Amino acid sequence: MKIDQNILDEIENDLTLEIVEKKDYVLEKIRLILNRERYSFQMFNGKVGGKNNIYVDSVMTQFSDFNDFYSQWLRGVINDYEKRIRYGKIEGHNAQLLQDPILEDFIRIFLERNFYRNLKERTRLKPNVELWKVWFGYNVIFGLLIAPKREEEIWVIDKSEIRRSDYEYWTIGHIFKEGLIDSSLSKPFYISNLEQFESIYLSIFKQLSNSIYEKQICEKYIQYLKQSENLESEPFLIPEVRYLGLEKKHIYRLDFTILNPHTQEYIGFEISPASSHMSVKGFKEKQKLVNEELSKKWHKEMQKRNEYFKSYDITTITFTEHDFKDIDSCWSIFEKYLSSRSEDKTSVQNELKRISKI
Repeated sequence: MKIDQNILDEIENDLTLEIVEKKDYVLEKIRLILNRERYSFQMFNGKVGGKNNIYVDSVMTQFSDFNDFYSQWLRGVINDYEKRIRYGKIEGHNAQLLQDPILEDFIRIFLERNFYRNLKERTRLKPNVELWKVWFGYNVIFGLLIAPKREEEIWVIDKSEIRRSDYEYWTIGHIFKEGLIDSSLSKPFYISNLEQFESIYLSIFKQLSNSIYEKQICEKYIQYLKQSENLESEPFLIPEVRYLGLEKKHIYRLDFTILNPHTQEYIGFEISPASSHMSVKGFKEKQKLVNEELSKKWHKEMQKRNEYFKSYDITTITFTEHDFKDIDSCWSIFEKYLSSRSEDKTSVQNELKRISKI
């Protein structure tokens, strides 16, 4: 969602003027309530602004607008107050300050300014924690991590930076910004342009598969990217996503996966499982056991789909060899999920317009 920075600046300025106008009176009122000799704005900031990660989970929660944030913040205040009341530690609690209409109004304005100062972080997608690290491939394994950092020879997520990341998750822009991760190396494998991406995608990722269909999809994906008007926003068509990440004995891999941050659709693609995943070895010697063996293999395929959905919210689409008689028709389904974009959220926009007219 793109918001005009000039509008945000105007809103912040208006809220700041209102805070400055009311600040002295409010601080004196709080000083009397708390029975303090003095009470500074810095102390107020710590008492109210410093509670964002106590009253709400601002790291993982995606708020639709300020009213959504503020209602959840208030609920957090009340829940915290009710917990503390059991131990008698409620003196000067924010819940008590909020009972005063003047203080409630000032606290709301103060939090509102903070919300718009951090609008992107507050309203952006907060992905399933399981998808902060996506490992893919076999023999050659890479990772696409959100805000990666190296600690004690292990790649981890820098949680303090995940909300500040200035790219859409799991996109080409994500790759350009963070690079791809080789777990054995101390530095990311950086890619800075489409030419470099094409080289690694076709010379390495395409060669991971023995399927002619998968190779064709890889080639069509590169052509799709070449025609894009906004390359960095395009979702990464991830080959061979590994269910157990870096575990050597992995249970499952998906042939291709699209994690579209624009629509929050997570789609996996399986290509011709009947010919590749469910082939029966020694068919002539096993004719009496064919049905039983196929049944076991089909169960494994269904379990694979269920596990990806249960753990990662990934829905799986399956193509058969019959489907791939029309490769363009199959690719059009890939392209549909790659190019899909959601409409701008109107709730935040409407709130911005409303406040800007005050």
